Amino acid sequence: MNLTQLDLNSLQILKQLIEEKHVSNTALSLNISQSSVSRALQKMRSFFDDELLVRSNYGYELTPKAESLKEDLTEVITSLERLVHKQQFSPDSIASTVKFYGLQPQIDALMPAFIEKVRCEAPNLVVSIDTTPKRHFNALIAGDIHFVMSSHEPPTGEQNIHRMILAKRDFRLLMSKSHPLADKALTTVNLMQSQFGQISLQGEKNISFEAKFRELGYLKGKKSLNVPVQLSNFNSAPNIAAGTDIIFHLPTPFALAACKDDRLCVKEVPKELQLDFQYVYLYWHKRFHDDPMCEWVRGILKSLFSEEKSLA
Repeated sequence: MNLTQLDLNSLQILKQLIEEKHVSNTALSLNISQSSVSRALQKMRSFFDDELLVRSNYGYELTPKAESLKEDLTEVITSLERLVHKQQFSPDSIASTVKFYGLQPQIDALMPAFIEKVRCEAPNLVVSIDTTPKRHFNALIAGDIHFVMSSHEPPTGEQNIHRMILAKRDFRLLMSKSHPLADKALTTVNLMQSQFGQISLQGEKNISFEAKFRELGYLKGKKSLNVPVQLSNFNSAPNIAAGTDIIFHLPTPFALAACKDDRLCVKEVPKELQLDFQYVYLYWHKRFHDDPMCEWVRGILKSLFSEEKSLA
């Protein structure tokens, strides 16, 4: 292997191709032609003496060699980008992409103000946002994104993740305006008899405020709230609530936004069932801690949000 033959542009294309496992998607992501992607793949196959990606019915599958390269490629390219940014970083001229992961409620509440600021100060910076329900920190640890917005905690023992508080959040109850409780005062007793929808993003088994019913002695042993609907994301909750007797316990910004649908209403959670405020954090990996672009992004978010602000 002769390092003088290494083509850094092809290396960047290979990194994206390994992530996408698809030539046309890679070309779209990098704004280049499919033929350029194919040529880069051939160069990298020759350089590494390995097929790297093998055709399948759904695109490509990674060879063991490509799997082993994935994290190393991220580290190498990140280091090179950091060297370049230290010499050239300027918000008004930077032409790069900053990648975020977050769930819809946090993204809806926090990102519009951030993007407005970015459009003014760094018009050539692309903000890429992924809201697909999945484990929050895998892509951050792998180096595929720069930031995560989440109220969840990273895996136990993970020592390379930094964080700062963005905001507090609380919850409301979303239900149909035709629900029997829509025009009544909510109590622990009448909610005990209600039907709930659970949004399980990471395999949670219980609805978020069920613990409060147990603390108050309303649920004992194996008894639990009635939860006939289980979802893996927030998107379907408003329509389900609008057409059924299902109640959803949701982050306030998402619940209020859902009420643009005039079939729905939002109710305060009874005081004794309210959860303590949860913090929404911005997380980033150690590899990007000193990156000038990421430092600048964190500075903007810190100026816009703080732990004193509530997503209500």
